Amino acid sequence: MNVLTTQRLRLEPWAPGHAGLLARLAARRDVMRYVGAGVPWTAAESEQCSARALVHWRTQGFGWRTAVERAGGRAVGLIALNLAGPEVPELADDDYEPESWGRGYATEGGRAIVDEAFTRLGAPSVVARIQPLNVASTRVAAALGLTPERDVVGRHGEPVRIHRLANPNLE
Repeated sequence: MNVLTTQRLRLEPWAPGHAGLLARLAARRDVMRYVGAGVPWTAAESEQCSARALVHWRTQGFGWRTAVERAGGRAVGLIALNLAGPEVPELADDDYEPESWGRGYATEGGRAIVDEAFTRLGAPSVVARIQPLNVASTRVAAALGLTPERDVVGRHGEPVRIHRLANPNLE
């Protein structure tokens, strides 16, 4: 599995050792306020999510990554590219979704993930599902070139706006 690098980050493929980072982040209300139901996850929920991320890597060859500062080696967040499947009914099964969590690195890591989606994977487009009140993620999506497409209701009844960027190599 390939490691992606940017100017400041190393984006490592998801591994069992990354589950602790997910558990720490997912337990924080400020991190989770715009994720799903907007509440922190239990340790069991984090472990289940980590296990799904590992299965996604095994079956798809891409997925969640840990963002690590190249300079100091400190893990600073998570960023992912997931293939939307039947569990995400508001998207087509072949949509690719970059998901960014971080502390100022989301756009930088997001660019690397979008590039991977379009070049290595040949994805027709990438999408982001963002709760409209999540201004920071909306700005990251715009910086990556994604534009609002439509509003839907998420799995937990939360409002979600779909943002999309078509692969320019396929036009």
